Amino acid sequence: MVALEPTLRSAPTAQSILPYEPLPSVFRIIEYNLPRNYRRYRDTQHGYHWIYRVEKTNLSAHIYPNVDHHIINIAIYDHRNPDESKLIRKWSGDLKMTGKKWRRRLRQTAGEATVLAHQRPACPNCRKPLILRERRSDQQQFFGCEDYPGCNGSISIIDHDLDRKKAVSASSPVGQNSPTRVSAV
Repeated sequence: MVALEPTLRSAPTAQSILPYEPLPSVFRIIEYNLPRNYRRYRDTQHGYHWIYRVEKTNLSAHIYPNVDHHIINIAIYDHRNPDESKLIRKWSGDLKMTGKKWRRRLRQTAGEATVLAHQRPACPNCRKPLILRERRSDQQQFFGCEDYPGCNGSISIIDHDLDRKKAVSASSPVGQNSPTRVSAV
């Protein structure tokens, strides 16, 4: 259940603000396992959800639980353009609320999302901040220089979890199984 960010940034209306109710137990469990810097929100469109915003980078991490389907959507948004926010697809994904270790996976993945929200890359050529762009040919996202067309600096958006797995497997001794986990974000 991914939210449209412009809806979240607008001022709450009388219809979207819900009266106070005690937090249901499954949402208490989710909130307990999130880092303390996430803020809880509740509205009619999304229900309970949590957002961590970083003003310096204009990136934010969003947690949207879908309790009926036992899934938690973890999404990273770019707010560089005030008119619309864009989902960074390679840094977002779903976490299944099944098995004994889903709370641990939530803690780890939400922590990784906060780290990603702090990482707006700089242009390799001119060191200005890069902004999220999308190729017309294949709709792949990448970070491009904000000074384009004056500067053509860009970098691709990598799947951070895959790179970490490669680094762990390369550093582990031969013959031992390296610890891996299913990518949640």
